Amino acid sequence: MTTSDLPAEGQPDVSTEGTEAPFDDVITLSTSTGEDGVVTVTVVGEVDTFTAPVLRSTLDSQLEQQPRELVIDLSGVQFLGSAGLAVLVETQKSSRAREVSLRLIATTRAVTRPLEVTGLIDLFTIADSSAR
Repeated sequence: MTTSDLPAEGQPDVSTEGTEAPFDDVITLSTSTGEDGVVTVTVVGEVDTFTAPVLRSTLDSQLEQQPRELVIDLSGVQFLGSAGLAVLVETQKSSRAREVSLRLIATTRAVTRPLEVTGLIDLFTIADSSAR
């Protein structure tokens, strides 16, 4: 057995063929509200066709609360697919309609590259950390 045969640290062994890993093995979302009323949704994992609806639902429910600012922390995202990009664009449109400031934290090439290649990066306020 080599180390590549072992599950990643902190990850359950999902090597059984024919079974699908539950969404929470692919994406983890957490939400926090700062004293200043800024809501941060932290995303860890992969944002693809299967996980994007989970992210969209979380972001939509946060926007319904009309926070002063919504921060989407994508620093833990290892893959951002077209479905994830679509969620970000829709969230941008929704936040503008509700007059909620939106900021992305994008520290990895896995996130910045798809935004750059598609030309979508100019739609967003991008930060490289949670510092204001």
